[in-house]
Amino acid sequence: MKNLFIPIILNALLFASCSNNAGTKQNENAINDSTNLKSEANRELVPFVLGENYFVKNTVPEDKNGAHKIETQKAFDEFFSPAATMGDSGMPSNIDFDKQFVIAIISASSDLKPSIDSISLNREGGELLLKYKESFGEKQSFTMRPVAILIVDKKFDGVLKPEVMSTL
Repeated sequence: MKNLFIPIILNALLFASCSNNAGTKQNENAINDSTNLKSEANRELVPFVLGENYFVKNTVPEDKNGAHKIETQKAFDEFFSPAATMGDSGMPSNIDFDKQFVIAIISASSDLKPSIDSISLNREGGELLLKYKESFGEKQSFTMRPVAILIVDKKFDGVLKPEVMSTL
């Protein structure tokens, strides 16, 4: 009987120590979750409109790829030219630099059907947190240099902090 009693006590102690660690882990996770919620609560979703019918000038070197905050028409014209097309929606988007600024995302030229998508823009404190995804698809017979032009109201101004979510 004594021989059975010792393993039962040892097992009980083992289970008790495991359940205490699990409780500690749950408390740590709850603390981390509440910290993330506070961080999320401090973030403000920033609305933007995608600018259309512009292309990156051929004079813009590849080392200018990435995200840029552009606050004047002159700076914008250094990067882009209008690309009007036929139809009702063929005119380039209007940008009023007195009331708006632009966040331009320029990707590398590629013949693998490049694209920029999954764009999100948030403000946290004085920072604009930009996240986006660059991806590459099928091989094409020509190269493209994709661009995303985000037109943002100046009331959401801040220091740009870009993050590429993934490059495939």
